[in-house]
Amino acid sequence: MRDGVGIVTFNRPDKLNAVSWDLATDLVQLFRELRFRDEVRVIVLTGAGRAFCSGGDAEFLSGGGDRPLPGLSESERYLERYQRKTPAGPFAEFTRMIIEVEKPVIAAIHGAAVGAGLAYALACDRRFADKTTRMSAAMVRLGFAPDCGITYFLPRVTSLSTALMMVETGRILNADEAFKEGLIDELVDDGKALEAALEYAGKLAQGPSVAVDLARRFIHKALVSTLDEMLDYEAVAATMSAATHDAREGTKAFIEKRKPEFKGY
Repeated sequence: MRDGVGIVTFNRPDKLNAVSWDLATDLVQLFRELRFRDEVRVIVLTGAGRAFCSGGDAEFLSGGGDRPLPGLSESERYLERYQRKTPAGPFAEFTRMIIEVEKPVIAAIHGAAVGAGLAYALACDRRFADKTTRMSAAMVRLGFAPDCGITYFLPRVTSLSTALMMVETGRILNADEAFKEGLIDELVDDGKALEAALEYAGKLAQGPSVAVDLARRFIHKALVSTLDEMLDYEAVAATMSAATHDAREGTKAFIEKRKPEFKGY
């Protein structure tokens, strides 16, 4: 962690950071813990080695690994009750946790961001990427329907027609194409994605983080709410944030024509 910014790294570089069941489980648990760690105000999500995340581990997806996969594994009868109810298990749960950690999550992307890796990148608040980046809703290339929330985020981040093209064909977009389609927010020089993401995250971490976190929560809520509902939600958020030190400091600094000194509470 540096200056209120926590760095979470997909760390299976020999597999291009393909996500195994165990890694997904660890990521879910970590984000649950990070939600309650007030010293971490912003999270940067990145990958070790040559990729951001190449999606789900192929051995698991084939049904040949130690962890049974519903419909594919011979040992399906040994499935845990939890997995019978939620076949994607922690793979999909991690997408949920990126939102429910309730603090900004910034993606620093290089190399492959495909399949579940693309879903995780799209769930982040902002995506910084370099020219090595390749993006694909790759599930269909393996004969699978899309998962991990990719069908929720794609049509919201890019156009409907582009979302349909990506999930129907699994086409791989290079960095320039992904940037043009809005999948990348900021395209930077090779090797600079993490640096750029950390710089942006650092600025957020120095801000009034209670207000920032509430604003983030309600933007996501607005995707499935009416205007009347959002007006009520915003009124609650304004009341909550008004009780913070940072709201008093921000108002005072504005009147005194100086830069506010936010403390994050």
